[in-house]
Amino acid sequence: MMIVCSSMQAAAGELGKYPNTTIGFVHVDDVVLCHVLAMEDARASGRLICSCDVAHWSEILGSLRERYPQYPIPTECSAQKRDDRPHRMDTGKIRALGFPPFLSVQQMFDDCIKSFQDKGLLP
Repeated sequence: MMIVCSSMQAAAGELGKYPNTTIGFVHVDDVVLCHVLAMEDARASGRLICSCDVAHWSEILGSLRERYPQYPIPTECSAQKRDDRPHRMDTGKIRALGFPPFLSVQQMFDDCIKSFQDKGLLP
């Protein structure tokens, strides 16, 4: 939920400075599919990581500024240093169960922006 709120605030120009952090991203449709697969496949056990990519907010917002120039997406990074170490998440367990390729971060944000527009939350 925090990512959705932050994404909408960023697109609406309400975020101010963006967080100085690197985090994992995943499309909500992939999360749903992952849950269904885990419930239906008896081989599923333990923790299953569902993450398409890891990126710093500067990368994400830079891409959004290019794709959606009509929105006042922040350009200034917070001085507060958070976890910005490059890392990866091992999705091998869910892929071994037959999970298809994850939707891209770009697709995730395109669908997110479209949903906000459809609901009247963004022009």
